[in-house]
Amino acid sequence: MQPSPYTPGEIARAVPGRGELIDEFNERLSLLVDLQRLIGRIHVAFGERGIGKTSLLRAYQRLAEERDVLCIWVTAGEQSGLIAQIVDGIRDATSSWPHAAATSIREHLDQLTVTLGVPGVASVSAKTRAPAPEAVGARALEKLIRATADDRKRVKALILFIDEVQSADADGIRTLAYAWQHLQAEASDIPAAVYAAGLPNAPEQIADAVTFSERFAYRPLEMLSVGAQVAALRDPAFELDVTWEPDALALAAELAAGYPYAVQLYGDASWVAAGRPDAGGTITPRHVKTARSSVDRDLRNLFAARWANTTANQRRFLVAVAWLQEHGDAADRGDLADVLDVSSRSLSSVRARLIAKGLIRSEGHGRVTIPVPGFAGYIRELVDDPR
Repeated sequence: MQPSPYTPGEIARAVPGRGELIDEFNERLSLLVDLQRLIGRIHVAFGERGIGKTSLLRAYQRLAEERDVLCIWVTAGEQSGLIAQIVDGIRDATSSWPHAAATSIREHLDQLTVTLGVPGVASVSAKTRAPAPEAVGARALEKLIRATADDRKRVKALILFIDEVQSADADGIRTLAYAWQHLQAEASDIPAAVYAAGLPNAPEQIADAVTFSERFAYRPLEMLSVGAQVAALRDPAFELDVTWEPDALALAAELAAGYPYAVQLYGDASWVAAGRPDAGGTITPRHVKTARSSVDRDLRNLFAARWANTTANQRRFLVAVAWLQEHGDAADRGDLADVLDVSSRSLSSVRARLIAKGLIRSEGHGRVTIPVPGFAGYIRELVDDPR
């Protein structure tokens, strides 16, 4: 009996289906390490929960560390603020460096620490026509990034990784964005980059904080293709000398419907149904069919938790979307207003909150959909068609 190689609810060891993004990252990594160049745009991958955002960011981190890049990992949303989290991360990462080598870094760390007034923003002493707090913080952060990334004896480059970026404080986002704007203009030879990940509302949250957010590079994460699902199921088993029958792979991919979390659930439950096979074992369609009840239970528990975390108005909105997209189409704003008997303008607030929770996705032109496979069906089972 071998333990399951699948990781539902955990950070995946591989990210099948994200090859284009991995290739793009490797290209940028070459610019950083080989050419010692700044990556001028802050990259933001975004998508629903369970779609593999954090796993992708961790894959980037592994690739970077293989090239001796100093990686600072931050999970945004702490009360101290984004900039304070970055400062703490750099302080921890450089604490073991020789004093002489880190003198400049520690000076900038101390400067930022002393001037951190409100969360994420450097405070300003009372002066006539004093610059905005985020401008002061940006200059201080810029100097810290320069000092850290410029120590070529200890690091090849510096990358800031920011997970859950939609939870970062607006002041912190502004300070970081202004710092990177300064680096773009004045320090293109500093090998540094920022890679972030967040929920579907991350671009909107950033745009609310920064007027020049179009300078960010946004990368939406979609559901996995059939080929990517097959790789995610087949390859971990292959490493343990266990094979999937082609029909079993096809069935599991069909049932998971491209949702990375469901792919991992089917892999794990099918592995258990096959008796946690030893080397030479095989996973068959029968094992996948046996796994289905376990996966359905896990998904229903997930859906129930997400449903419970909504307000009455949000539930009415979700019910309307679920029934309008019964045949696979996105729900139009006008149709939603008709079903809910409200003006289309009044839908903006609840729509924004559901996007922020990762429960719906904007499809453009006033259309939204419930993207996670199975969730709309779960809602239709709970509540009758309101039309």
